[in-house]
Amino acid sequence: MVKLPFDIKDIKPGEFSYLSKRKLNNRKGEETGEIFIWKKKGELEHSFSIKCPHCLSEENGTVVLNRRPYRLRCPNCNRSITLKKLKDL
Repeated sequence: MVKLPFDIKDIKPGEFSYLSKRKLNNRKGEETGEIFIWKKKGELEHSFSIKCPHCLSEENGTVVLNRRPYRLRCPNCNRSITLKKLKDL
């Protein structure tokens, strides 16, 4: 399970403009990773904690996400990871 830099219980209403936790599949379709991604109000970058579905490393980072579907690269293996829309899950 991905470790977060804050406790979910401490989140105040209206503090985040985006907050999502999703399971991630590898290229074989196996659910091997997960991501927790958030953006605080007023910030330009999204922050994330991820367990890469490809290399299985756990990483933290920031990324600017503008267009959907959102995509980011694993900081460890550099593979592209697509965050599917909730309706597609």
